[in-house]
Amino acid sequence: MINEVHPILKNFRWKISYLALWFSVSIVQAILNSLFGHQIGIGMALMDAAIYNALFAVGVLPLWYPIRYHSSKKQQSFFILLFSTLLPYILLACVFVSCWIAAGNHLMLWIIPNPDYSTFLQLSTGWRFVEGTSFFVITILFYTRHTHLAVLTEKIAALQQTIERQKGEVTRIPIRDRQQIHIINIQEINYIEAYGDYVRLYTAKGNFLKENTMKFFEEKLPLSLFVRIHRSYIVNINQVNKIELYEKERYHVHLKNGTILKTSETGYKLLKESLR
Repeated sequence: MINEVHPILKNFRWKISYLALWFSVSIVQAILNSLFGHQIGIGMALMDAAIYNALFAVGVLPLWYPIRYHSSKKQQSFFILLFSTLLPYILLACVFVSCWIAAGNHLMLWIIPNPDYSTFLQLSTGWRFVEGTSFFVITILFYTRHTHLAVLTEKIAALQQTIERQKGEVTRIPIRDRQQIHIINIQEINYIEAYGDYVRLYTAKGNFLKENTMKFFEEKLPLSLFVRIHRSYIVNINQVNKIELYEKERYHVHLKNGTILKTSETGYKLLKESLR
C-alpha cells in the first residue's frame, strides 16, 4: 500500500517550499491585480491575493487522500490512470473551484466592504475560474504522479527483497537428533510450527525440532513454495488440499495428510495469492 504520509506535509522542507511557492504566487498576483484592477489599490490587491491563495493552498491539501486511494487501486501507467478518471476530475474541479471562488468572495466582501472592490470581484470571476482550474490541474498532476511513482517504488523494493531472499534460500535442512544428523529436503516439509524459540518441522517421516526461529525460515525458504499463514505456522503450498471458512473471515487450511491448521487474515490472503 502506498505510504500514508502526505507528500507536502511529510517533512519541514516540503512545508516551507509549499509556503514559499504560494507566497510567490500571491506577490505576482497582487502586482497583476493592482495593474489591471485600476479601481483597487496595492493594499486591497495584496489582501485579495493573500486570502484567495491561502484558501486554495489549504483546500487542495485534503485532495491527496482520495487521489492516493484511487490511484493505489489501479495498475496502469501514469497517463492511462489520469485519463481513465478524467470525468470525475473535471466534475471535482468545477465543484472545488466554484466553492473556492464563492468562499473567497464572501470572506473578502466581509473584510473589505468597499464598492470599488465589490465591482472588481464581479469583473474578476472569469479569470479567477481559469486561474483556479489551472492550479487545480497542476495539483492533480502532482498528486497523481507522486502516487504512481510511489507504487513503482514499492514494486521495485518488493522485487529487490525477493531477489535478496532468493539468494539465501535453503534447499536442505540438517537436523541433529542425538548422535544422528538428518538431512531434510524442503520439499518433504508439510508445514512448520512455532515451538517457543525453536520450530518443529513436520514431514511424512516424522517431526523434528530445529534450533531456528520462524523468522529465519520465513526469510530463507522459497516464496514460491512456502507461505506463513499464521504467526505459528508456515505451510508448504503443495501440501494444501483445501481452504475452509469456519467463522466470519476465519479460515482453516486442510493439508493432504489430514492436518488442519488455522490461518490469520493476512496469512489467508498470502496463501490465496500463492495458490493462484
